Amino acid sequence: MGLNIFKFLTGNGKTELKNVTDLVCRELLDAALDYQIRELSFWCCVNWIANAIGRCEVRTFREGAEIREREYYLWNVEPNVNQNSTAFWHKAVARLFQDNELLIVPIRRRDGLDAVAVADDWDDPEWAPTRQNEYRNVKVWDFTFTQKVFREDDVIHLKLNHCDMRPILNGLYDSYFKLVKAAMNAYGWQNGQHWKVHVSQLAAGADGWEETFRKMIETQIKPFLDSNGAVLPEFDGYKYENVGGAAAGTRDTRDIKALIEDIFSYTARAFGVADVLLRGEVEATGDAMKRTLTGAIDPICDQFSEEATRKRYGYDAWQQGSYLRMDSSSIQHFDLFGQAANIEKLLGSGWSLNDIRRAAGEQPINEPWADEHLITKNIGRLDTAEGDQEGGNNNG
Repeated sequence: MGLNIFKFLTGNGKTELKNVTDLVCRELLDAALDYQIRELSFWCCVNWIANAIGRCEVRTFREGAEIREREYYLWNVEPNVNQNSTAFWHKAVARLFQDNELLIVPIRRRDGLDAVAVADDWDDPEWAPTRQNEYRNVKVWDFTFTQKVFREDDVIHLKLNHCDMRPILNGLYDSYFKLVKAAMNAYGWQNGQHWKVHVSQLAAGADGWEETFRKMIETQIKPFLDSNGAVLPEFDGYKYENVGGAAAGTRDTRDIKALIEDIFSYTARAFGVADVLLRGEVEATGDAMKRTLTGAIDPICDQFSEEATRKRYGYDAWQQGSYLRMDSSSIQHFDLFGQAANIEKLLGSGWSLNDIRRAAGEQPINEPWADEHLITKNIGRLDTAEGDQEGGNNNG
């Protein structure tokens, strides 16, 4: 495309202006179509993961006991005055997959409380193993911290992959889109109309025949081909013959759809997302969801939990049982009545009622008995069971 634009700008006289413009427009349209397909597949995966991360609960613990105070409110309700937690995590996941890394910086609210925001850009620090990284010119939305330097222990810095996958995906898109374009061209040819005109030597030898024939194409033949119903006049010396297209056979869009679905499958594989979830299929979604949680969601949750704990708590607090954990168990919908039998088994296996209510997304009961741990009498120590059996035999 650059060469065609160069000819257009220099006007070297070797190519007509109209032809160059048409060629550039066609290439721009092809590039736009390629871009839309790759962006659609990319953002479908990103949005799916962002929706899942947005449903996660960031749980906070102090000395082994779970608490819900300012830190919990910060990550689960209001990270900053301009975003709720769902919007915050959507932007965070988008940045993580766009840039292969994510930088969350602390900002101070006017009321003096802590707040955090996702950075949109920053100067790459000079990494050294013996000192902290320093992030300069950090940009959040349209505001740039020109006078502030964020040190490594001030920020939460996540890295998606050691090797950035997006350039590899773009190379795959470039190669695969050639197949999609070929399928589209075949579909257009097969479903279009293609006619052959036989012109006698007498008609072709008339003065001004080329101009006359061109005007006939524009005023008579083209409207005939574009119309649902029309009459094509046939003059002496001209004979029309359909050589292909709709009259010769029809072709559906399944080949094009299959190729585009292949692009989605490759993208989902790179993200660690099961492609059946993107296609909206209902078969085997349980196994697909488990595989996606394990391969795509849990690694992000684990990395954030580790990074936030070491940066916002530290070793001494962590050693005493104070930490932060992003819980992905709330991503899947919990059917309370469908899981009633399993809930009963959990309650008889040492889980408290409040433990189960929290896992089901319900509010805990503020009563001492709701935190008691119960166990069914069908489960006991092995030595006790052997003793009871011996005693029963003696009595028999």
